[in-house]
This record gives sequence, C-alpha cells and structure tokens, in this order.
Amino acid sequence: MSQPTSPSGEERDLDAEFAALMGDLDLPADLRQDLAGTSAPGNRLELAAEGPQPRETPLTGRVDPDSVPHNTYKPPQEDELTEEQRAQVAALSAALDAGVPEAKAVKVAVVLTPLTNAEALAALVSMSDLDCVVVPARSGAFAVKEFVSAHAEWDIEELLGGTDTEPAEAAELAATLSRLSRAGAVLLTADLASDVGVESGLSGTITARGYVGGQAGQEASAGLILSGVDQVVEDVLLGVTRAEDVPGAMRSSEVRVPRTMRWLSRGLRRPSQD
Repeated sequence: MSQPTSPSGEERDLDAEFAALMGDLDLPADLRQDLAGTSAPGNRLELAAEGPQPRETPLTGRVDPDSVPHNTYKPPQEDELTEEQRAQVAALSAALDAGVPEAKAVKVAVVLTPLTNAEALAALVSMSDLDCVVVPARSGAFAVKEFVSAHAEWDIEELLGGTDTEPAEAAELAATLSRLSRAGAVLLTADLASDVGVESGLSGTITARGYVGGQAGQEASAGLILSGVDQVVEDVLLGVTRAEDVPGAMRSSEVRVPRTMRWLSRGLRRPSQD
C-alpha cells in the first residue's frame, strides 16, 4: 500500500507527523514507549498477523454454514440411565403407588333404640339369632352392622336414590328391635366411599327411616336425628370410629343367653298383626 503524497508530490511520513503532534503532550513514560513502539514501520502489520484471522466471506448474499454457531442440544437417548438408576426409579415409583389408599365403598347401618343397657340389647339381639355389634351411648344403646358395598365407585342411580340403599339384614334388624318399645327404632344407613375419582376424602349419602312394631315407616331427616344423639353415633356411622373400638361395645353372637330366655324371646321376630 503506497503512502499518501503531499501537494508537492513528495511522500508523507504519517508516523513521523503523528509523533511530532504527540510530542507536545505531557504523556506518561510508559504510554510514550507504547506509542513509540507502534510507530515503528511494519509494527501494525505484525500485530495484525498474530492470532487467527477471521474468515472473509464474499458478499454474495449467501451465509456460510461454517461461520454460524451450531446448536449443541441433543435429544435424550434411551440409554442415558444405567441399570442401577432404572432400578431406583422403579423402586421409588412402587413406593409412591403403595402410599396411595385404594378407593373403597361400604355401607354402615346403625339402629337406634331407647334401651340404655347395651348388654341387655346385645342379649335380645342374640336371642333373635341376629349378629351385630352393640355400642353403649347415653342417648340409648345402638346396634351396628357393616356391609361391603357391591360397587367400587358410585353408581348414578344410587346417588339419585333410584335403588334401595337399605340392606335387607339391616332392615330385618331394625324391624326386630322396633318391637322392644312403643317408640320403635330408627335405622340410619350410610353409603360411603373414600377417594373416589378426583374426589379425595369421604363422600356419600346418609338416610334415616323409622320402624314401629316391625314395620318400616317414612323416611326422616338424618341430620335432625344425629343432632339429638351422642357424637359416638355419628362417628361410627361415618366410619371415623369402628364400632368394635368403642369402650363397652360387644358382639351379640358372643353373648351367652340361657335357653329359657331364648324361648321367651321368640315373639321378638314374630310379624305384627294388622
């Protein structure tokens, strides 16, 4: 590359002119040495020659693929996990599945009576050849029967009350105990399910029906009846407490009754005369 010329036609020494201009400035000694070094002929060319030079791409309107940074992302491979890691993942998945409770649906029937003595009620039930758990309560001893529901999930007809939600054994027990007094007995039936579908926790329906003289009456308000009895009745009905775990509870089949009392109690199961 040729040096620029002056108006007289002589070549100009630009480095010398620049050094002369900078000579009047008060610069530090180290900066003066740097300027003196860069003003040496060919020095800038030597500095430019050091290190890799950028690749010149002709201005043709096309992009050179080699000059564009490449994406280093790679899709995950199937063999990224070792056999040991796969075993650990499988064990963790099994542990999580084991901690999820299975959905279940049960029926709990509670028969409320006016008797205050649970042992006497258990003896009367035993003499009638019926099996249940008798639980004492201040509002009156009550009999409990638990049934396994025929469904694993709720049926729409049962939710709408389209099917009979009172098990036959529970109705027989309520009809038998209703002959013990003129006030009769009340049958509470809870059709409950836990963790069904997207619902978590307890859900279901509770019905109430009065029995007098062995005959079923009209349905009653379950909430109103539960508000007038001990809390243990609601706890057993909703499955919060098992009937066998209540202090003083006993199973009627385990109560020994003399043969004479069994003969006298035959009238309990006799249907009433209209």
